Amino acid sequence: MSYDVSIIVPVCNEEGNIKVLFDKISLAMPRDLSWQLLIVDDGSTDRSREEIRALCRDKKNVSAILFSKNYGHQIALSAGYDHAEGRAVITMDADLQHPPESLPAMLQLWRDGAEIVFAVRRDDGAASPLKRLTSRWFYALLKAISRIDFIPGAADFRLLDRKAVDHLKLYHERDRFLRGIIGDMGFRRAIYRYDEAPRQHGVSKYGPLQMIRLAITGIVSFSSFPLKLCSTLGFFISIASLLYAGAIIYDKLTRGAPVGIASVLVGVFFIGGVQLIFIGVLGEYLMSVFKEVKARPLYCISEKI
Repeated sequence: MSYDVSIIVPVCNEEGNIKVLFDKISLAMPRDLSWQLLIVDDGSTDRSREEIRALCRDKKNVSAILFSKNYGHQIALSAGYDHAEGRAVITMDADLQHPPESLPAMLQLWRDGAEIVFAVRRDDGAASPLKRLTSRWFYALLKAISRIDFIPGAADFRLLDRKAVDHLKLYHERDRFLRGIIGDMGFRRAIYRYDEAPRQHGVSKYGPLQMIRLAITGIVSFSSFPLKLCSTLGFFISIASLLYAGAIIYDKLTRGAPVGIASVLVGVFFIGGVQLIFIGVLGEYLMSVFKEVKARPLYCISEKI
């Protein structure tokens, strides 16, 4: 069966939110559009899968994909895009911070001709000031060093037309940063601004380490700036080292100044530290290439409902 709208919801330990989310979506969706809720369980360890099975059993327009283990939020979204059937596809989180009440307005923008609708937070009041500041800096940096037209405040709450979804499925990279991929695709865009609601149940699955990893993936996937920065810094450090060595030799020849071991050690440690940083940057790019060459599947599905 084909639907007008598919709503993809990644789930990881959200047992308290699943039924509430479906009820809110049911109330919000326009009655003249057929729709499906596609839940992607990303290796939940609580009672989320029992709640999902019960909802699929009771509601004909709910289906689910259950991963064999946790693969991460971006992979869960990708699996949803792979299996969604709707002419329009909406992605939203299960924690109810993406309000279902926004769906009619987003769908109206799609009906008016937008092929991608970005839902943008008016104010991320639920996040800490540090998180808001670092997020703003990161996207400003990524926009500056890449050619991607990032929209500040746009997360993974969005609508894609079927044409955009089919194009998205042509991207096969293993390390996924969907905000960058979708930002790079073009198409006719619209922005819908909403107020983020507080989380209803459970805790956030995106801690500082996960956000740092996602940030590194975004930079490595869409910019060669770190490599160019390494080359530039390496050049200037080499010049500075030669100048410093010349100054030491000059002092030794003209004034007989002793060459202290401290200055030598400082130079060695400094160059060694810089080299390790550069090797780490190169390692990130090499690991990305390594994953692509292996061409392993993005995810394993243990059950479809």
